[in-house]
Amino acid sequence: MNLDGIKITKIQYIILFLFLFLWLYIRAAPPQILSFIQTHYLFNYEHEFLKRGFVGEILRLSVENLNADIVYNLSLFFLFFLSIIFFKIFFIDFNKDTDIHKLIFSTMVFVSPLTIQHFIFDIGRFDIINILITLLCFFIVEKFHKNIFLVAILIFPLLNCMLLIHEGSFFMFIPMIFGFWFLKDSKKNIFGIQLIFFLIITFITYKISTLGLSTIYTYTEYYNFLVNRYFIFADDLASGRFFSIRSTAVEILYRDLFNTYDPNVLYPIFEDTIRIGFNIKWLVNNLILIILLSPVFFIIFTIYRSFFKVSDFKTKLFLITPISPIVLFIFGYDHMRWWALIFTNIFIILFRLCKEKDIYLKIILANIKRYKILYIFLILESFVLGPVKFMSTFDIIESLDFYKKFFL
Repeated sequence: MNLDGIKITKIQYIILFLFLFLWLYIRAAPPQILSFIQTHYLFNYEHEFLKRGFVGEILRLSVENLNADIVYNLSLFFLFFLSIIFFKIFFIDFNKDTDIHKLIFSTMVFVSPLTIQHFIFDIGRFDIINILITLLCFFIVEKFHKNIFLVAILIFPLLNCMLLIHEGSFFMFIPMIFGFWFLKDSKKNIFGIQLIFFLIITFITYKISTLGLSTIYTYTEYYNFLVNRYFIFADDLASGRFFSIRSTAVEILYRDLFNTYDPNVLYPIFEDTIRIGFNIKWLVNNLILIILLSPVFFIIFTIYRSFFKVSDFKTKLFLITPISPIVLFIFGYDHMRWWALIFTNIFIILFRLCKEKDIYLKIILANIKRYKILYIFLILESFVLGPVKFMSTFDIIESLDFYKKFFL
């Protein structure tokens, strides 16, 4: 099938986007924001500085009576906005000269269980906001990379916002931002400034992670404070969007990697991750994901192998940065979430590199032509499997009797 010379109109793109988004939303959306995620919106700076309290502080200052409907609508806005941006990157920008192979690649990426479907299921997660900030940083670097001081001035507050929203963004997205900055401008005198800038961000990450622990309230006091203050605004239980305060979310404010700071918080982060994240259930979930999505792993491997053959050092470094969330496997047991972030990052930079040099686009097109059946299979499989969640894999797997018997 050849679509050369056929131009997709704006109306057709809008129809395609709405169709795909609504289909994926119906397939992947949970009945409400997960309670663990909801609780994060209640952290703020009212009594003390708390890590992950930036969004909650903005809401505290701007909303008189915060309730779960407000959080849900705000989360839906960011999700929809991210979906639009992804559609623009994956479809519109990539398909300026329409080709069926490009459309196949765009569709495979957009409907993947590891991209939009995952974020729909994980609606409300701060990752969505930080991906948007990451893409804004990419835009700034692309636009102003010839002026290093302007880039630094513009992205420094954005990187700090990312860390204040979630300190884990240091591993999720920030390496990719610096990798792109290095790709666009890697002169020796510039690299020194970039390195110093990165070390400053590293130090700020450390300070937020340590100073952001709660010291005024005990764990029990703060949990009860949140319940007493916010659960009364559960004004419409029938909506399924009332606040549900999750104790494990509050524990985040009373532990670091190797220590706990309250007798009711039993495990530090590393010990809890090993205890839960590497038990048989979690290992089986990882194996299920790798098996069912093995075509994605294979395709990315073949594309990366070809990219590395034609890339210089700075491009190879940029190609490595998307896998930085792999470090988070020792910080948390949201293994499926880490996989989703890794592959979302990879897809973002693949499309980015296609804009940099035609050779990368030619490699991807050749890959699609060679493995077209595999790509089509992945598109169909994506609709069947649904979203990769954050700790478990797919609902279709969880519905199987043998899985229920051994792992639920």
